[in-house]
Amino acid sequence: MLRRSAAFLWKYKKTTLVAAGASYAGYRYIKIQRENDAKMVVAPESVLTWKIVDGLLVESSKNIKVGSLGFLGSMLRKALIDSDEVTIFDALLSLELAAKDPRIHEICINLTNGSKDSQGSPGSAGISLTQAQELRAALLAFTEQKKKQLGPTAGRVYFVVDSFDDQTTYLLASGCSDIIAQPSGYLPLTGVSSTQLFFRRLADKIGVKPVVESRKEYKGFASTFTETKLPVKQRENMVAIINAINNMLVDDIAACKLHGAKAPLTAEIVRSAMAEGPLSVPEAIDRGLLSRSGYLLDSKSITGPKSRIGITAYRLVREKEMSRQSDAKKKDTVCIVYMSGTIRRNGMHSASSLASALIKAAKEPSVSALVFRIDSGGGDAIASDTIAHAIDHIQNELGKPVVASYGSAAASGAVLASITCRKIFANPGSITGSIGVVAMKPVFTKKLLDYLGVNVEELRVVDNRSNSFTEEPTGAELERFRARVDKIYDYFVARVAKGRGFTPEQAEAVARGQVFTGIQAKDNGLVDELGSLTRAVEAAAQLGHKGTDDGYKADITENINVKFCVPETNLGFKHLAKNFMWQAMHEEAKNILLQNTSQSDIDLKLDDIFLK
Repeated sequence: MLRRSAAFLWKYKKTTLVAAGASYAGYRYIKIQRENDAKMVVAPESVLTWKIVDGLLVESSKNIKVGSLGFLGSMLRKALIDSDEVTIFDALLSLELAAKDPRIHEICINLTNGSKDSQGSPGSAGISLTQAQELRAALLAFTEQKKKQLGPTAGRVYFVVDSFDDQTTYLLASGCSDIIAQPSGYLPLTGVSSTQLFFRRLADKIGVKPVVESRKEYKGFASTFTETKLPVKQRENMVAIINAINNMLVDDIAACKLHGAKAPLTAEIVRSAMAEGPLSVPEAIDRGLLSRSGYLLDSKSITGPKSRIGITAYRLVREKEMSRQSDAKKKDTVCIVYMSGTIRRNGMHSASSLASALIKAAKEPSVSALVFRIDSGGGDAIASDTIAHAIDHIQNELGKPVVASYGSAAASGAVLASITCRKIFANPGSITGSIGVVAMKPVFTKKLLDYLGVNVEELRVVDNRSNSFTEEPTGAELERFRARVDKIYDYFVARVAKGRGFTPEQAEAVARGQVFTGIQAKDNGLVDELGSLTRAVEAAAQLGHKGTDDGYKADITENINVKFCVPETNLGFKHLAKNFMWQAMHEEAKNILLQNTSQSDIDLKLDDIFLK
């Protein structure tokens, strides 16, 4: 028996080695986590620290599906997520909890490129304009709350960086009381701009003719292929958007009140800096755009000998404290469902899978409402309609409200998908609108075919050339093509009218492909309120509350549980084991390997061990 067992283990030695290593790593993981949990406390007069790494401040965390691996799967899933990764929601919630927590007195934010093998930009937070706006508002609210709690000089927020690499990161920093950068660094404050490439001449040169139908004159997606410059209406719209965003940037930065600044900021100073930027750190200090110069290594001395707790550790401590509250079971539960990227009918994150995820989340007995967080410029009209129908089903058949939260963008098909939500929130800089339709098909002309030396013979039993890629649609075929586009546009506008309570004329006035900022969309009625993701969660909880207490007020820091629904990334066990082995390796061992072997060679060796 012993011999047969030994033979079996030897036969499957690779699997046995992986299983034994993973089991031991699991034991060590549990032991270390329990030891760390016991040490995590929030001391009085603490400083909340936050190390922001480019690429690791994310909209939503990875959702890696590991089948039925149970605890091992959970451990591997955590191992594949960088320890410095923080989601926007977790950051917002932590900042709002800290604002009400009398034990937290200050915040210190360090902007760094993270670990040795990080590919991020060290002077960039790697976030969008709207994410910066959400976090900036939370930082300003922290300072205001601390002044009420502890006095007019309390609530300092320090932002320390070697040099800024983009304007968006500086916008985030402008929500702080102290901005500190190395004397050798720069501040690239140069204003908002937009650059667009046009491929019409290239298409003519190679013999490709795009057949396009746009609804209507502001819908600019196809112009990059059909024009040599922006058409007048689209240019007007784009200039208005750029001006609006630049004005937001100027106004927010000018409102910054820095401790120790050489001069108070004004809109004129900010605009002058944009005209003359990038500025060196000494120049930025002279204009009042930075507090003073300093180094990342001096961060601890900046805040003094106070207790420090990292933002992730703080959130975990507060979660445990809140879970022990006697009324924890009485909280309303809101599920945040994320949609990002192009809306598609197929693929891993297809519209049908997202619709199923929305309905599955709504059917959970504990969930009282949903928040649909969107970061998408649109996509396929049919796919968008699939998601829209799921939201209608949830609200009309399941009786649970859905609140939309627009992130960086929620335009075109993303508007169609979300327009009937009970409430729609956007950030001031969210890009939305673009209520219109574009249909485009390329026609390969004789010029291209001759150049390639290709002959084409099309055989058909019905005289219908709609699907031909060598002939332009004409006559009845062209009319049918245009009619299809018109029907989709009319349906889109009708959905907008239904969702927002507009007349057909009011819906048409905000359609035609026009693009808006969040502020503009609030003014024209496409958006209900301007506010962050956490405000959208509170609105959803308020709408979904079933209690009889008339004085109920939803508060993200007190009476709301939040669940998350993120598109899954399927990984096989062997891929998980390979990645886990590399990430679990001691940092010194990694460094030694990288000094003598390239990363690609290491990857090949790990592939040889685990994937063959």
